[in-house]
This record gives sequence, structure tokens and C-alpha cells, in this order.
Amino acid sequence: MQSEQLPFYIGRYHATARLGSGGMGVVYLATDERLNRQVAIKKLLRNPNSGNADERIRREAMLLAQLNHNNIVQLYDVVDEDSGIALVMEYVDGCNLDRWNRERSPNLQQKLQLLKQICTGLTRAHSAGIIHRDLKAENILVDSNATIKITDFGIAKNWQEDSDLTREQHVAGSWGTMSPEQAQGKPLDNRSDLFSLGVLAYRLLCGQNPFGDNNSPYVIVDRIVKSPHPPASRLAPELPAALSDLLDRLLAKQPERRPLNAAEVAMELESLLQQCRGSGSFTRTHSITATVTAERYFHRPHKPRRLLARVAMGALATCIIGVTTVVGISFYSAPAESQKGRYIAVLDPADQGPEVSAPNQRLLISNVHSALKQGLSDRNGLHLISFSESRKHAGQPLATQAKSLNADLMLVPDIECEEHSCELSLELLDSDTLAVIGSESTRLVIDEGLESRARTLHQLDKLLVDYPARTADAASQISDEDYLTYLSIYAQRNNYRVLESLLDQLDALQERAPGFTPLYELYTETALDHDFNSRAAEAGDRLERLLKKAPTWLRETPEFTVSAFRLAVMRNDTSRAEALLEKLKLNLPDKASYYQVVSMYHQLRGDYDKALESINRSLELRTSYDYLDQKALILTLAGNMPAANEVLKQAIALNSELVDATSLLASNMLDQGQPQETIRLLTEAGLDRISITDIYNLCQAYYIERQYDQSLQCFQRVSELAPKDSAPLLYRAEIARELNKPQQAREYAQQALELTQQRDDWEGLLLQARAYAELGEAEKAVENLLNIRRDAPDDLYTNYTRAQVYISTGDLLSAKAHIRKTLQQGISPIWYCTPRFVKICSLTAFDDLRQQYPGLCGGAELNSKPAGDSQIAASGEASAKL
Repeated sequence: MQSEQLPFYIGRYHATARLGSGGMGVVYLATDERLNRQVAIKKLLRNPNSGNADERIRREAMLLAQLNHNNIVQLYDVVDEDSGIALVMEYVDGCNLDRWNRERSPNLQQKLQLLKQICTGLTRAHSAGIIHRDLKAENILVDSNATIKITDFGIAKNWQEDSDLTREQHVAGSWGTMSPEQAQGKPLDNRSDLFSLGVLAYRLLCGQNPFGDNNSPYVIVDRIVKSPHPPASRLAPELPAALSDLLDRLLAKQPERRPLNAAEVAMELESLLQQCRGSGSFTRTHSITATVTAERYFHRPHKPRRLLARVAMGALATCIIGVTTVVGISFYSAPAESQKGRYIAVLDPADQGPEVSAPNQRLLISNVHSALKQGLSDRNGLHLISFSESRKHAGQPLATQAKSLNADLMLVPDIECEEHSCELSLELLDSDTLAVIGSESTRLVIDEGLESRARTLHQLDKLLVDYPARTADAASQISDEDYLTYLSIYAQRNNYRVLESLLDQLDALQERAPGFTPLYELYTETALDHDFNSRAAEAGDRLERLLKKAPTWLRETPEFTVSAFRLAVMRNDTSRAEALLEKLKLNLPDKASYYQVVSMYHQLRGDYDKALESINRSLELRTSYDYLDQKALILTLAGNMPAANEVLKQAIALNSELVDATSLLASNMLDQGQPQETIRLLTEAGLDRISITDIYNLCQAYYIERQYDQSLQCFQRVSELAPKDSAPLLYRAEIARELNKPQQAREYAQQALELTQQRDDWEGLLLQARAYAELGEAEKAVENLLNIRRDAPDDLYTNYTRAQVYISTGDLLSAKAHIRKTLQQGISPIWYCTPRFVKICSLTAFDDLRQQYPGLCGGAELNSKPAGDSQIAASGEASAKL
């Protein structure tokens, strides 16, 4: 390859600057000295690990040569020299779409015009049978005339062509923008590009990636394949409904649910543009001050009328993994529905000693873990609480764990290792008194597999003499050598890099020990993890083949049924999953765990009535934190906030360390007009553990309570976390004015004005109006409000902000009108019990409003609003803008 020491020649082209680089090559700015014009040259990077790179770039040239279109970068020439191959292309004097959007803050009409151009370019490519496969903002260039050019067709292909050229990199494309079918390696057509267009458009119009901003590509791809995105109307409610609907259809998981082609999308965009041109409306852009994010959508429940929550597939998987720790290892007759028996929980085995990190000692710890899990899952009179549930409370005081898990007994293992052996101690505690009921200990030799397992089970038998095992240990079905192999695989189960190799080893192990039941749980967990981490399309097929090879007698065991059920859920086979649930009902010993699985299943499908019915049956059998938390989530999703609050309080009483429950309850309390309760909940949770949304709620709660020092510090923290948000500065200005610090108030308001000065969208102008009002420039403030009267939505946030502006400028009649409107829209009266609005408590002009809403000035009805009626707390979109 020719030296990159600039300047140099590539053929007749004089390269003078480096424009960028990518996976296949470097792009240079050059001059065509024959035609005296600037060009962009993409020169191939030699890759010793790629045997067909030259063929790929030639193929890109052949594709580009077919696409002579104003919205596609034009190919001029191909230079094929001894030093390498290069594409000579049209030079676009501009920047990529992301940078263009950041630097220009375009309005909605400008964005729609660009999206329509992208569709026009895609229509040309698709009509030639070419799909781009890597459509993203970085591959969309915008020149100085706002004309877009689609570039980088390096992995494009004809969808009717069966080519091996891209198989070298397995799944080609960018993780964050590829379609579900592309991520799974399925055949593609033009609708795959439409999904990528949806991601690009959503990000442009809503300001966020529809699948969040998690740093892990595996998490993002799993969401793309399995999880619904936040509806566009929730993250950007100011968008026209037709546009939000179009974005959601572009992002449909199934290609057949997306628009037919790019030309159809272009027509819909043109219709929206006609509305913009005709009425002058819909020119606003998304809010840059909103603290509600797509990422939060995937992590915590939201009130369904604000942002529809989803239950991740992983949550169901975790629940079902837990079920496999409580099932029997052989045939079992189901107990009566009353389920007599005691619950036992196992804490994570503690390990100590200087050499505990040695692989063979870790193997022994895995041996103890597996033995305890298996030895406790099949005992008369005992129900094992899943290891996944008990691990959530690891490290907390024993009393807290006992209360959260609601176990009758707790088993506390301790392992202390030396060079060649480890001392295992087992203590059995009464959960009510934490008194030690019994203890046993034994020394385990490092290199002994089945012998160490047998010794662990023997100590367990001695400790639980009143709860005998129903059947023989599954280890009778496996040799010592194979058991060590199983333990080695078990110890590596969390290393996603070796999951495929582990599946190969488990396949071989099944041939030798088909009756070893723990193998099936481990295989199922590993296969689903492999599917999650690598998008391996064959993971489900491998699991299905393994289950088909299981012995006939084993297919009736709970372990096998759970594995089959998880496979059915993975493949969205509803009828099969429900049939297996019925089977689990007959052979799962712990009915509470069974009903939890059923509840999670219905919750995942959106049938909240059935989900609630099932989790209530779990709670009748065992009141645990996990079950209460799940019930609160279901009630939240169903919109029954008062009931959800009561359940959350019960959950927090069991374990106050759970921040999610505290966060949701704190938001609801602020909505209800109980800021003191919000403050208590969030401060006890700890500022280092709560989200920016929670911090914002805390700031406003302090402000309403007139705890100004705390509120100022709190809003300062929000400003540090969200430096582009002008709202915290405006609140700081208001507090400073109340504290008789007019100069400081003016400085804050001026900073807020500067943050919004370059914005011409409705929300930017609305925030400017607030800043002008704080600065005493009433005429400019009111002028801004008049300028946005057509564009701004008639929602609670807009009207509350208008009330703030009018009350500050002295226009009491306008303020009253907007106060009344917000109260009718559901705001709690407590939001007007602040210094800014104190005058409404004494002026006769507000007598009728005070009589209708006594809570306006601290009356009896102050706290009478039901939970969820207000939209100001920062669990909704409007809240973060205050």
C-alpha cells in the first residue's frame, strides 16, 4: 500500500488530506487534476485476516455504478494499482447527519425534508435490487445546500443474490441500527433498510436511540430482537400523531408490519410536510431538557399513560431459572394446593483463604453450590427458595434477608480453603430468631468430584434429618470423570466468550450421562445465554435437539418441563408454552414459584388481570419481597397507582434497600401532593443510588416545602448532570429571588436565557419566556408566548409554564386562566403553594378558584388528589421540563 504521508498520488488523483477511516479503508480528499475538481477517494486497507477484501470493494464499485442518483454519492472512477484498489467518488462538502443535527438544531419541517430525501435515495437503490444493510446517521452526508447523500455501500448487496462475500464477518452491519432479521442472520429484503431508517429517524426526531444507550452491543441487539421500543409518542409527545405512528411501524419487529417500501414512506413524509407548509404547525423539535430517556424505559416501570413499560424477556428467564432450583429431580406427586411445608433459603457460599482464586478451588466451590442446590430441591416438607431470589439480598444483614425472603429456615454455608483442601461448614438458622438450630462441617479434598459432593450431601442429611430426601442423588447417573467435566462447565457458565464451546461439551456429556438431570438445566441456561450474547440463531435448535435425546422417563420431570417451557417462550410458541404451564402445575412442588412463573408469563403478554391473579396466589403461599415487587409492577402497568403504592410500601417494609420500589413510590407521593414523603423516601435511599429523575423530584419536593438550601444544592446537582437543561437554573433563580438575592437570581436567569437563545422551536421559546419573566422583561416574555400559541401543545406542562410566566409578569387574568386549565388537566394543587403563586391566596379575583380547589392555599383538600393524577413529577415527560 502506498505511503499515507500526505500529499501523494493515487493514480492521477492528488490526495491532500485525510477525511476519515472505517473498517475497510481510509477516505482522502483529493484533486482530479485532469478535470480540476475535488473528489473523495476510498482506499482499501490491506487486512491479512480477510481474503476477499479486494473483491468486496470491487463489488461496492459495481453497486455504486448502478446508482446514479442525486441522493446517493456518485462513483467516478476505480483505481486498481499494485499498491491497492481505490474508489474515486463525489466529494460532499458538508458533514454527516448527526453533526448537522447538532450544529443546526433544525425544526421538524427541515428534518422531514431530509428524511424524505433519504427515502428517495433508498427507493432508487431498492429498485435496482440493492439493500444498503448499514444505514445510519454516519453514512448520511448533508451538503451546504441541505441535500443528503447516502454513502458507504461497503456491505450492500443485491437481496436476490446468494453471495458469500460478507459471510466472513458473520452478521454484517452496525449493532445499534440493524433490523431484527439482520441481527439473527435471516434473509433480508428492502424492509430491513426501512427498520434502520426507523432507528435513524427516531433518533433524529425524538433525540434518543429507540433501544437506549447501553454500552453493550449484546444488550442493544437483544432489545432490537426481543423488546418493544418506547413508543415515539411517549418520548416526543409534540410530534404529529401520524409521524409517531410511522416511526413505530418502521420499527416493527416483523418485516411484514413495516411500510411496503421507501417510496411509501416518502409519500407519508410529503403529506406531513404539506401540513407543515399549510398550517405552519408541527415545526417544533424534541426537548433537550427531558430527563425521561429510552434507556430508563428498559430498566424500570413507568406509569402507562406516560411511558408504556415493558417486562424484559430476561426477567421472565431469570424467574424461570429460579424455578429450576426448586423442582424435584425425579418423579413427584404434586402436594395439595394448601402446600404444607417449610421454606428454606441458602445464602451464597462464603469462601476464604489466600489461594481461594485457584481454579481447582473454584471448582470445589461450584461443586458445593451444585450439591446444595440439588440436595435441597427434593426433600419432604421443604421448599427451596430459588438461588436467584436469595442472591439479590446477598451481603445484607441476616435479619433483613430473612424478612425479605420470608423463609422459615436459612442455610449458611462457609468454605475456608487451604492448599489441597477446604473446610465446609453448614449452619441451619431459624429465620424468626436467627438462632442456630444445628451445624455440621467436613473437609473436602480439592480434586475429588463425586466424593466431595457425597460428603456435602451427607452433612446436609445429618442437618436436615427431619426432612429426608425423596429420591437418590442424580449423581448416580454420572461417572466421577464426567462429573468433574460438568463442574468445569458449570464454573464457566457466566463467561459468554466460551458459551458455544460449553454447549459442545454438554452435547458430548449428554451422550455419556443422559440421565444426569442437572445437565438439562445448565444446557438450557447456557443456550439461552448464547442466544442473548451472540444472536446465535441455532441456540434454540440445539436446545430442541438435546431435549429430544433425553430419556423417556426424564421427560416427565419438572427439570425437563421447565427447559421445554423456556424453549417455547424463546420461540414465542404460545400454545406450547401454556400447555407446559399446565404440566408444571402438576409436578412443581412449590406452587408459589409456579404461580410466579405464570404471572410473569401473563405480564409479558400484557394480560395484567391474569398476571395479578397469579401473583396473588403466590403471595397467599409466601409473602416475599420479590412477589410484592412483581405485584406492584403489574398494578403500575395496569394503571392502578393507589393499589401499587400500598404494595410498594409493603415491599419497602420488608427491605428498604430496594431503590426501584422507593423510586416509584416517591414519584407517586409527589404526584399526590405529599412532598415530605418524597423527600423522606429519596433521601433515605441515598443520592448516590437514585437516578437523575429521582433527584429532580427531590429538588421539587424541597422547593415546594420551602427548604431552599437543600433545593438549591439539589438543582445544582441536576445542572451538573444535565448541563443543557435550563429549567434547574430558572428554579435556582426563583429561590435566590425569594432569599433576597436579586443579583444571583438575575445571573441564573441570564444563564438559562443563554442556554435557549439559539433555539426557535416552541419549547425553546417557552423556556426563554420563563427566563425573560425572571429578568423582568415582561414584554419579551409575553411576545414569546404569543409566538408559540399555534405550535405548542395544549398540555399540562405548557400551561403550567404559561401560568408561571403570567404570574411573574403581573398578568393575573391570564395566569388564572392557565392555573384553572392545569387543575382541570390533573395537576395537584400543591404545585401552586409556592412563593411565585402566593398572591393567589389573598386576591379576591381568585376567590372562586380557591373555593373550587381549597388545596391551592393549603386547605383540607391539599392531599386529596389520587395517585397518578398529576403529570408534574419527573416520572413523566412533562415533569422533567419544569
